[in-house]
Amino acid sequence: MSRRDLLKFAAGLMAGIIWPFRKYSFAEKPGVEHPISAPLVYTEKTRCDNCGMDRNKWARTRYDFTSDKGAYHTCSIHCLAVLSMKLQTKAENVKTAEYFHPEHMLKADEAVYVIGSDAPGTMTRTSKIAFGERGEAEKFIVDHGGRIGDFYGALAEAMKELDTHMKPHH
Repeated sequence: MSRRDLLKFAAGLMAGIIWPFRKYSFAEKPGVEHPISAPLVYTEKTRCDNCGMDRNKWARTRYDFTSDKGAYHTCSIHCLAVLSMKLQTKAENVKTAEYFHPEHMLKADEAVYVIGSDAPGTMTRTSKIAFGERGEAEKFIVDHGGRIGDFYGALAEAMKELDTHMKPHH
């Protein structure tokens, strides 16, 4: 593959045009811009402590938490799970962004989650997004699928995905 073809392929991946895990391109679904192409400043902690992604672009799925090892800021529940595992620590005082109102952080254990909708996930095939109101989450499910859950179910799903990716392939 030529360098030019490789760059075109990479641009296609980034644009959501050639993405093996999606059923659609960014232009078709889900009607909510994620990542946010020209984000506001939602947080001064701009880089994910795990992967380095811009947390303002990925503001809808960002997390803040503390542990016995310090304070951390991630772009997703996936990166929260990975970082907790890397540091061998438990995430405490977890806050997550409210999906439709990313300027607002919720206590993760009080949020209502939609798991497995057609909304793009961050660092995952299975989206896990937080809402402040159960009614808002239920309305989202009508339009985008998924199931109601809580933080602990969403975190368990993220951990299960890590187990699947980290097992050796034969």
